[in-house]
Amino acid sequence: MFHKQQAKLGKSVLPLAMAALMAIGTAVTLASTTPASATLSLSSNGVWPGVGKICEPGSGGASSVRGVGNKTINIAVFNDAANTVIPGLEVEFVQQATAFADWCNAAGGVNGRKIVIDNRDAAFFNASQEVTAACQSDFMAVGGGMVLDQPTVPIREKCGLGQISGYLVSNASDLATDQVDPNGLNTDSVTSGWFGALAKAYPNAVKKAGMGAENTPSILQPETKEEFGAEAQGWKIVDFPEPPVTVENWAPYVEDYQSKGAEALWPADSGNFVPFAQAMTTAGYKPAFIALSTEFANSQTQGAVAANPSLPPVYIETAWWPLSMASQNPSTEELVTTMHKYAKGDTIDFDDEEGAEAWLLWAKSASACGASLTVTCVLTHAATAKNWDAGGIQAPVAHLTLSNENPQPSPCFAMLKVEAKGIVYDKAITRPTQSIWNCSPKNVVQLTTQQQQQLNSL
Repeated sequence: MFHKQQAKLGKSVLPLAMAALMAIGTAVTLASTTPASATLSLSSNGVWPGVGKICEPGSGGASSVRGVGNKTINIAVFNDAANTVIPGLEVEFVQQATAFADWCNAAGGVNGRKIVIDNRDAAFFNASQEVTAACQSDFMAVGGGMVLDQPTVPIREKCGLGQISGYLVSNASDLATDQVDPNGLNTDSVTSGWFGALAKAYPNAVKKAGMGAENTPSILQPETKEEFGAEAQGWKIVDFPEPPVTVENWAPYVEDYQSKGAEALWPADSGNFVPFAQAMTTAGYKPAFIALSTEFANSQTQGAVAANPSLPPVYIETAWWPLSMASQNPSTEELVTTMHKYAKGDTIDFDDEEGAEAWLLWAKSASACGASLTVTCVLTHAATAKNWDAGGIQAPVAHLTLSNENPQPSPCFAMLKVEAKGIVYDKAITRPTQSIWNCSPKNVVQLTTQQQQQLNSL
């Protein structure tokens, strides 16, 4: 549960999309179903819907800036795909980055410089080494993320490796310099409206809730923030286990939740719901509902629900436009089409949207810098974006800033329900106030000084 957009976390959307959604009704399948052969309009002139012209030919030019050549720009994409605990984790970041680079380069690149993707795969435990490598040859890091990101921060800051992140995990990353986070994360507040939405739907169940997090600061900090957010929205936490990062057998933790009588469950599981669901079925554990964070909106979770019919209702919070509704949002449609053209056969899920929002912000900002491309110029332009929503791919953030200048997260979220045949938008639980999103200001919880101190001590 690292993407606390948190995100994991977190955007004005076309009125037409809302009208279509209302016509469809409460349940709309989430998973991308657009076939590769579908006839979709793919922009070939460097214009991205809702964002503008971000890629075009130009003269390029000599540069003394690291990672910037006469005709090239080297960009690091951080991920953990080679790890052996959750193999393939965040591989979509690299796939989406490569597809976007191909799309942009086909239009002339960024002012004539072609994007070169450097795959920086940390495999969980090599994060510091990969950031050190990026510091040698990359201009910036864009559209990626690493689970264990806390120790990488001083390395990146020392070498001046600017970043527009795909996602952040630890408090250290949330506060880092030389960085703009498109989700507006900070350390003194947390978007947690989905906990309140579930409390309205299941008022008795949330009085006995189970949460948890893997026992490493990079994960404990954001999950403890979620705990604070849930409590502020009416949840009473009766169990908060801290399993190791490499846990493979979830049975003891499921039994612990069961013995504590947890009726509302936000599991201490950070990436693969399949073994957790199987352990629940084996134990005969059926709380009132299960709530998951955005990264679980994938085919594996859907398969786990289909294979374990005794599970209670399973919900997912999100701040990304449902992929099955891509045709109702031109920016999301462009993403799906770009992936089908340049990344044929690759799965498309919310990670691609998360990466795309960062790449679109970077390209828009880098394009504005012209031939004199510097990290400071890119970040300065990115930090002035208002109502940033990547053209509608994500829920809107009112005003972006540098991560060390007190950014403010979006209050907006939507709720999804995982069913055997698909992942569907749940309008009844969401109670939307703006397009498909619930954007009530009450969705953002301000942490107390004591809570912030507790987070810093983890």
